[in-house]
Amino acid sequence: MIYCGIDPGYRTGGVALLSGKWCELHDLPVFTENGVDCAGLIDIIRSVEIEMCIVERQQAFPMQGGSSIFKLGMGYGQILACLAAAKVPHRIVSPRKWKNACNVPTDKDGARRMAIQLYPNAAQDLRLKKHEHRAEALLMAAYGEAIG
Repeated sequence: MIYCGIDPGYRTGGVALLSGKWCELHDLPVFTENGVDCAGLIDIIRSVEIEMCIVERQQAFPMQGGSSIFKLGMGYGQILACLAAAKVPHRIVSPRKWKNACNVPTDKDGARRMAIQLYPNAAQDLRLKKHEHRAEALLMAAYGEAIG
């Protein structure tokens, strides 16, 4: 069974496919100004038969600008639409819930370090600090696999 994790974003994000110790990591396909590349994301999620996809819940934060909130919401909606169009079962999970369940360190680079430790075969795809989105997507997929 293959599980998917998606760390949403408008310009950044990550997608991970996981089955046991096998994993495949991707940057979330995005356009420079128009959010998620839906065709690219659908290609990734249709490349395998996904049992369940875990998507991190998005929310606005106080003092966040309206334009930023709109763009984040647009990207999030595009991701959910892609999953619905591809008929991929999915769950929306808060960052706190999946991170607590996985015991992810709270520092900025904690998820990346943890993902490398748990999945050393993915270390090359997680070598840069900017790959934190891929790492979080991988750990969300692991969360999905753990909860079945």
